[in-house]
Amino acid sequence: EALQRIISTLANKNDEIQNFIDTLNHTLKGVQENSSNILSELDEEFDSLYSILDDVKESMVNSIKQEQARKSQELQSQLSQCNNALENSEELLEFATRSLDIKEPEEFSKVIKSYKTYT
Repeated sequence: EALQRIISTLANKNDEIQNFIDTLNHTLKGVQENSSNILSELDEEFDSLYSILDDVKESMVNSIKQEQARKSQELQSQLSQCNNALENSEELLEFATRSLDIKEPEEFSKVIKSYKTYT
């Protein structure tokens, strides 16, 4: 009878261990499924963030390119104006230098008149 109780107790403990193993397996499966779901959600969230960042980057790149084009155009315009002013200044300097060589007042007056009609 004592042996029967020991066998019965062992059988009960085996059932308890089997139930605990089943619980652990079920818990492990739940942890794996939850982790997989969370990783998928995390991937989706980061994909969404990357998409937003790409949009912001594209917008910033476009803004920078537009600003660069605007500033380049303005600087080209200023450069052109400066080159024209320098060319005019060089012509005026050449004219003034030639005018210094004129000795006669009549000839000087003619040169001045012709310069006024030229400019």
